[in-house]
Amino acid sequence: MSNSKLNFSFQKVRPLFKAILWIFLTALLIFLAFNRHSKTGVYYYRSQIYADKAGYYVYLPATFVYQFNANSFPDSVDAKTGNGFQLDKTNNKVITKYFYGVSLMQLPFFLMAHWLAPPLGFEANGFSLIYHWAIDLAALFYLLLSFYLLYKILRERFTEKTAFLSITFLFAGTNLFYYSIQETGMSHIYSFFLFTAWIYQLTFWEKLNKRPLFFGFSSGLIATLIIFVRPLNLLFLLMSIAFDRDFNQRLRTQLHWRFLLPFLLTVVLIATPQFAYWKYLSGSFIADTYSGESFSNWMNPKIIEFLFAPNNGLFIYNPILLLIIAGLVLMIRQKKENAWLILITVVLLSYISASWWSWHFGCGFAARNFVEYYVLLSFPLAFIIQYPKQKAVEFLFYFLLILFSLYNLKMVYSYGGCWFGTGNWDWAQYAHWILKWPG
Repeated sequence: MSNSKLNFSFQKVRPLFKAILWIFLTALLIFLAFNRHSKTGVYYYRSQIYADKAGYYVYLPATFVYQFNANSFPDSVDAKTGNGFQLDKTNNKVITKYFYGVSLMQLPFFLMAHWLAPPLGFEANGFSLIYHWAIDLAALFYLLLSFYLLYKILRERFTEKTAFLSITFLFAGTNLFYYSIQETGMSHIYSFFLFTAWIYQLTFWEKLNKRPLFFGFSSGLIATLIIFVRPLNLLFLLMSIAFDRDFNQRLRTQLHWRFLLPFLLTVVLIATPQFAYWKYLSGSFIADTYSGESFSNWMNPKIIEFLFAPNNGLFIYNPILLLIIAGLVLMIRQKKENAWLILITVVLLSYISASWWSWHFGCGFAARNFVEYYVLLSFPLAFIIQYPKQKAVEFLFYFLLILFSLYNLKMVYSYGGCWFGTGNWDWAQYAHWILKWPG
């Protein structure tokens, strides 16, 4: 058979192969998430609606089941779900300090669960098991969509093989795995999708700008959700102004009314429910729901602890990030686009995180507020994967990437969900997680 016929056959087979790969990946992720939560049930600290996760989620049952009537909620459900929200029975208020962006992104899956609950024999109260399953599906949906967009982004700069391997190691080698399989109700996987979608739009803005009304709507939707999922995400939006160094060109086209009008209308539309909730909660359209929590370590940031402490240290649990930093250094030395932007973003994020009153951010796995920024860190990861010119160096890189990924997966399945050490530097407790049999 001639080479031309072989190439033609391969081109016909590739779409089928990719479709099978996506189906397999989807099935695998669903199995991993549902299997991990198969024994947690409801009202348990590892379940999908507990503590912070319940605080993000409560907007949905409050709106569609209880009409924000605190006295209508199941008895003590706030305490049973880890006090992520509070039910003020005296004033009949549902109180959560968290913004509503996560619940908005979970909305289609909640409505599906709410519709299916009665015929499947579940109580349609917003907290039964089927609603927990819906949160797993929501997280996996946004994860898969993130993979698709990130693949498109990386293919603009790297080979198909490099793009595929970068996403694989980013997922298996970092706490992105933990926050998309284990802690599906936390905000990070939703922010990761939004960050990826934003970078996708910046990457392909010239093509998207041919439809300015749609581009304005999608930009307003993504930008507003980025803030209302997690307000500290504002840092990402500000830093992304310099992405690909074509801000001035983008700005000139986006000041046109056909972009600006749908953008602003979408911002107002998405922001209004949050301001309405604050009005209901406090009588004012602006409320300080994080009262008593602040960046009290501005003058004494816990940088060393944030990066290296056994209690959620970034590099201690994600050693693959050391290779990513090495890739970033190589990008800077070779004057690659966005290299300095990524470095400055990482430094600022580390400083801001280390300045928070609780620099370890409570129960979590590694420095969880880095998860959403992996879309930027995928560039130096892809760069270092594609960098080696010698077989021995390439073998070493792949060996380390696989080793660090296996280490991360081992820690994910051994970790208890919270740091139980006697202090931030309890290496004995850290060794326990390493040596503990997963379960």
